[in-house]
Amino acid sequence: MLPRELEQALRDLPRTGRLVKDRPYRQVWRFEVEGRPYYLKFFPARGWRDSFRRFFRGSPALREFYRLQWLQKAAVPSPRAVAVLLGFNLQKVKGDALIIEGLEPSVQLDKYLNQCELEGRDPAGRLAMTRELIKLLEKLGRAGLGHSDLHLGNILLKDGKPYLLDGYSVHRGGMRMKDLSLMALGVQPHATRTDLHRAWKQLGGGGPMPARNPRGRKVWRDLLARVFKNDGYFGHLKIGNWSGHFFKHSKFPQRWSVASALDINEKDWQEAFPLLLNQIESDQFEALKRSRSGDVLSGEIVLGGRPLSVIIKRPRRRHWWRYINEIGRGTRARRAWKRAWQLIVRNIPTAWPLLMMEKRRLGYPTDAIIVFERIAGPTLAQVDPAARPGADYRLLLRRCGRMLRRLEQTGLYLYDSKATNWMIRQDGRFGPMPMLIDVDGVRRLNQGGGLQRLLRSLREQHSARFTYADAEALARGYAPFADARRLAKLIGPPPASDSPAPRCHAASARREGCG
Repeated sequence: MLPRELEQALRDLPRTGRLVKDRPYRQVWRFEVEGRPYYLKFFPARGWRDSFRRFFRGSPALREFYRLQWLQKAAVPSPRAVAVLLGFNLQKVKGDALIIEGLEPSVQLDKYLNQCELEGRDPAGRLAMTRELIKLLEKLGRAGLGHSDLHLGNILLKDGKPYLLDGYSVHRGGMRMKDLSLMALGVQPHATRTDLHRAWKQLGGGGPMPARNPRGRKVWRDLLARVFKNDGYFGHLKIGNWSGHFFKHSKFPQRWSVASALDINEKDWQEAFPLLLNQIESDQFEALKRSRSGDVLSGEIVLGGRPLSVIIKRPRRRHWWRYINEIGRGTRARRAWKRAWQLIVRNIPTAWPLLMMEKRRLGYPTDAIIVFERIAGPTLAQVDPAARPGADYRLLLRRCGRMLRRLEQTGLYLYDSKATNWMIRQDGRFGPMPMLIDVDGVRRLNQGGGLQRLLRSLREQHSARFTYADAEALARGYAPFADARRLAKLIGPPPASDSPAPRCHAASARREGCG
């Protein structure tokens, strides 16, 4: 690359380049010189805060330049830094810039894995890609380096090989446990248990792998805080006496939700909500449930010119003390909005929340509505074990047990896990997939319910048609490595016709669950 061509490309950057990312603290531009791609990271200097940081920490462009050099010396696959421009002027804004070589054709690993998931296919060369990613992290640690922002968005995939995209968070002192925990949190929705154990064996430094990710709570809490903000993903809506929050856009749509792929703006709801409210008041929607606790309605609305089947919940205060204990807690609709997103940020399939609105009088909420995407399919209670092949029904039960296990591994518990609170969505690629609905039963503390509540519900619903083998399939999904003693504790001892009665000492018969 000749200096004259580079200088001319930088002068014409706003006209010939392409703005890839625009953040208040950094812009990323793509441009070409002699047919080769390059990226320019521009760090604007605005106000006294940026000047204060640069005085004590130096130029952010220069820091990243040095860190990319550390990666190159350690043979860690990463883009090569070309030049640093101090005092660079871009569109009449002064700052510092870093130029790096472009790795093309390539894709960010999180986008690639999400696309594979949407299409229902395994990533090409998945095992080799996993090993290369572990090797990259291993090289980073052996060189005495770490990265405090390790997530799949900072990994670039080119020809099946991963590259560490950003160097701004590279640090000395080796790989820290919190660095690895953040990466594990990002790969968990796409990795198998074997992948995680393989990575832990090579990178974890010995000892058993933690049952829960120590970084999870903070990351999920930060993500959950966004559902009440007004940004690119969520918005505020106010129409008359009603006000609330609505879903706009998801960076990564989910295979189990059509609504997650929508782009919704405030104008769409300004048109749709008055019509929705009028249909509710005039009783035009199908009533799935009516009680003193509230109404559950089903119907179809139009968002952005696209019809969408929805479930509308309008909770009511059944007891007088609800008017008091909801002060500070929020309405049931607000709590359902929060709990549904608690599941989604943990990658637990549930009905996608679209809108939550509250009607207030003198600041006190007197009415509330929450709108979810409708899940097509029966509830788990409506699935007849006798009408399905045994292997198919037990696969479904194992998936329900696995979902309960995943939920508890993330620090949440499903108190009201009865069979009517599970919807079964038929996936053309993977078959029957369970999804949670009625998220009022999600708790942070273990208050019971869970596996035992679901087992009791299925036995009550299907009576003799729900066999011990069905219960064992559900328990195997919840505790895949349970021995016979743990299994008997979860679902009870097997019938005498299925297996011989265990021999127990009389004094320990009750403790062992036999006799």
